[in-house]
Amino acid sequence: MKTASLIISCQDLKGIIFQITAFLYDLGANVINLEQHIEDGRFFMRIEWDLEHFQLNKTEFEQRFAQIADKYEMESILDFAKPDKHITLFCSRELHCLLDIINRTQIGELDAKIAFVASNFADAEPLVKRFEIPFFHVPNGVDQETQLLEILQQYDVECIGLARYMKILSEDFLQKCNVPVINVHHSFLPSFIGAKPYDDAYDRGVKIIGATSHYVTKELDQGQIIEQETLRVTHGDSIKEFKTMGRKCEKEVFAIALKKQLENKIIVYKNRAIIFA
Repeated sequence: MKTASLIISCQDLKGIIFQITAFLYDLGANVINLEQHIEDGRFFMRIEWDLEHFQLNKTEFEQRFAQIADKYEMESILDFAKPDKHITLFCSRELHCLLDIINRTQIGELDAKIAFVASNFADAEPLVKRFEIPFFHVPNGVDQETQLLEILQQYDVECIGLARYMKILSEDFLQKCNVPVINVHHSFLPSFIGAKPYDDAYDRGVKIIGATSHYVTKELDQGQIIEQETLRVTHGDSIKEFKTMGRKCEKEVFAIALKKQLENKIIVYKNRAIIFA
């Protein structure tokens, strides 16, 4: 089933749901999902409809819907569910998140195609090329971000996923890439920084480990949180077991975050991400 979805944000006023649903009904749309949320006097909604008997294309919809959007001063994100949504993945030497996303796209669990993979190390190249995915080795250096931006210009991608990419992206890169960037962090609450977070967590005797996926912003690891998962651990678990369980969490939250982004189910408000089911 081909569907389209619309996320809107505006001041909470009477009649908004009626206006939108009536507008879609008049155009032959069959609404299959509607969710709403109110916060600080602001109204958020995601509505999804079947495109089978829908009378407009994306451009025509935007032109017609502008009357309602202007009336309520709405911010909106429209998705006509392109069949071949493309993402790109950046990675370093830890490849579990990268391979998990490749696998999910291969079996159709994640409805997307990987346009290319870029890495500051060459370790992933043989694995990536096995799936006939373009691979770019962009080593650490002064012009690294320039090279990445030049590669991005060759592809039409919906978002960038940092699959354990161990480099900090500059504010300049985030502005120029012009697509959302999603990271996965090796902690439920990012408190163990550095190269050996699980070793540090083990030394502190933590009882919960986990992972967090979030948007990348100019402030390091402070972007809006999209998904989190935790697992309980005990003093009897080894560092190796910590890493195995932690990687499981990392893969899961990263995949969920990318899926939510591709399905147009996230809207950012202040420093929070409102996630629709």
